[in-house]
Amino acid sequence: MRLFEMPGTRRVSIRGLVAALVIVAGTGTVFAAEPAGDASLASVLDRVRGVNHALPAELSERESRFAEKRDEALAQLEQARARIESEEAEGRRLEGRFDANATELDDKALLLKDKIGALKELFGVFQQSASDLIGAFNGSATSIQYPGRDAWLEAFANRMKSASEVSSVDDIKALWFEMQREITARGDIVTLRAPVRTPGGDVVEREIVRVGGFNLITAEPAPAYLAWDAGTQQVLTLDRQPAGPYLTQIDRYLGGSDGLGTLSVDPTGGVLVSLLAEKPTLSERIDQGALVGYMILGLGAIALVLAVFKLLHIGWISLLIASQRRRMNTPRRSNALGRLVLVYQDSQRVDPETLQLRLHDQLARESARIRRFTIFLAIIAAVAPLMGLLGTVVGMINTFQAITLYGTGDPQTMAGGISQALITTVLGLVVAVPAVLLHAVVNARARSLVSLLTQQVAILTGDRLAQRNAATIGERPRPTSLPPAHAAPA
Repeated sequence: MRLFEMPGTRRVSIRGLVAALVIVAGTGTVFAAEPAGDASLASVLDRVRGVNHALPAELSERESRFAEKRDEALAQLEQARARIESEEAEGRRLEGRFDANATELDDKALLLKDKIGALKELFGVFQQSASDLIGAFNGSATSIQYPGRDAWLEAFANRMKSASEVSSVDDIKALWFEMQREITARGDIVTLRAPVRTPGGDVVEREIVRVGGFNLITAEPAPAYLAWDAGTQQVLTLDRQPAGPYLTQIDRYLGGSDGLGTLSVDPTGGVLVSLLAEKPTLSERIDQGALVGYMILGLGAIALVLAVFKLLHIGWISLLIASQRRRMNTPRRSNALGRLVLVYQDSQRVDPETLQLRLHDQLARESARIRRFTIFLAIIAAVAPLMGLLGTVVGMINTFQAITLYGTGDPQTMAGGISQALITTVLGLVVAVPAVLLHAVVNARARSLVSLLTQQVAILTGDRLAQRNAATIGERPRPTSLPPAHAAPA
């Protein structure tokens, strides 16, 4: 292997030069020289000469291909420019045609307006009538028999609104026919089968009776009122039926064979029936009163039981006193009058003043027995309205809390508190008024008995004074007796 040496440099191997990259000027192509057996500079030069001879032919071929593609692109560009010019010309033609058509349409519109003249107001009436009939027909139960009327009416109203064509006599006759058919149908009672949506969401076919335009009723599976939903165009079963004689009337009407029957109808088309169905029952009203309402009713029950007990007790005492008055010579301790007579007999040797004190002491005991528990009736009569007022305050507090949380947009959120406030007030008055009356009756019966016993005490005391006066003047005392005129109260 030959080495080149240069002063001041390192030795360079010829084999390394052969393995170096050879850059051909003017081509931009990089060649990697492969190591060969002949690694001389002459061999390298020969290789470079071969590459230089092959490059012009390759470049010429590439130039020819580029020229062909350029010519093809220029041809496509010319075609695109020609197409653009054609489209622009077509656009100008269509724009002119559009302007001409717009002018012609304006002329036709003016001509149509001139031809219609006074009929425009008539078309406006037709449009308004058709629009009103759409809502009336959709909300009428007659749509069960005549569906799809709203689509024709809507198309008719749109034609009248745009006034793009003159309405024909057939359209006007059809509008009149639909109105007349609806009027006639609302005066008929029709039995038909139709799908009914139950509260559970199921749709079942049932036999229903349309009573004019007022109500829909059925007897399957039980007598009930039905409702027509204008939004879904379906027959619905009410979640709740109205309380009272209404369902019985339906049963008699549908099951009767007479030519004339009695049936309650709703002139509003179902609104009143829905309101009657939503009317709370007595138990629901009581539940609205909540805890305070139950407490008021408990006081009312106590007042009623106590009043009945006292009336029976006073009546029994009256019977015993009446029996004792018929047998004054044999007093018994089982009744109030007998006990007073026994006190009189046990005090034969005392002066009239002492006897009077003893009799009044026994009278006070008897009066306490007769009037026992009567005070509780007066207390209940006074407390019941106060508890009603308490429930009112609690209900209003709940109402204001609902307003604070949910605002005043939905009245349902405030209904609970207002109902509690009103129901508790009503319950308090309902309990207080009878309690006052019962207390007055019981107290009057008790006062009657106490008055009778007081009279008997006065008679006994007067008899003893008469005996003492007779003994003082030497007269013979008269026997003690009670006047039969003082009868016990019934």
